[in-house]
Amino acid sequence: MAGAETFVHEMEEKNLNSFQRLLGALQAIYDKEQFSPADVVRLEMRAVIEATEVAALWLSDSETLEAKLNLAAICGNAARHYQLLHDRMVELGVDPLAFDARFGGYSKLFAFFRSLQTPEERSAAGFLTLGAYNSLRLDLLANYVTSKGDSLTAQLLAGPLKDDALATRDNGRRLLLEAATAEETQARGRRSAFRTIELTGELQDPSLLRKYLSRSLKR
Repeated sequence: MAGAETFVHEMEEKNLNSFQRLLGALQAIYDKEQFSPADVVRLEMRAVIEATEVAALWLSDSETLEAKLNLAAICGNAARHYQLLHDRMVELGVDPLAFDARFGGYSKLFAFFRSLQTPEERSAAGFLTLGAYNSLRLDLLANYVTSKGDSLTAQLLAGPLKDDALATRDNGRRLLLEAATAEETQARGRRSAFRTIELTGELQDPSLLRKYLSRSLKR
C-alpha cells in the first residue's frame, strides 16, 4: 500500500491528465457554440447553487471540526459568488426575474456527491478533484469571455471564484492526507475521484448546456 502522501500525489497527477482531456473538450464546445458572456455567467450560477447545497448537506454529518469549518466556508463563499454572478448577469442585460438557476433539477454529479458518506470520498471528490478542475476550468472560461471582449466577467471568474476553488483543492488535499491511510480508504477515495471526473465530463455535454440556457429563462 502506498503512503498517504504518495497516494494523494499520484491521484493529483492522474487527475491532471483527465483534466486536460476535459478542458480540451470544453474549449471545443465553447468555440463551436459561441456562448455569450451572459451564458457563461448563467451556467456558472447553476454550478454555484449545487456547490452550496452539497456543502450544506455534508456539513451536518461531518465528524471533524476542520471539515465542518471548511464546508461552512464553502457555503459562505458560494453565496458570495452567486451574488457576484447575479450582479454581473444583470449588468450583461439579463432580467433576474426571468431567470431561475435551479431549472432542470439537480445534476447527476450532485446526486453522486449526496451519496458520499466517508471523509476520504468527500475530500477526494468534492474538495480535491472538483476544486482542482474548477480552478483550471475558470481560467479557461476567463480566457473565453476575454476573447468576447468582456474583461469584467473574466476578472470575476479568474479572481474570487478561482481563488476559492484553489482553497477548496488545498483543503481537500490536507483532508485526504488525514483520511487515506489504509487500503480501503484509498480505494474509496480513488473511486470517488474517478466518478467525479466521469460525471463532470457528462455535464459538459453541449446538448445539456444548450437545454439549460434555453429553458432557464422564463418565458
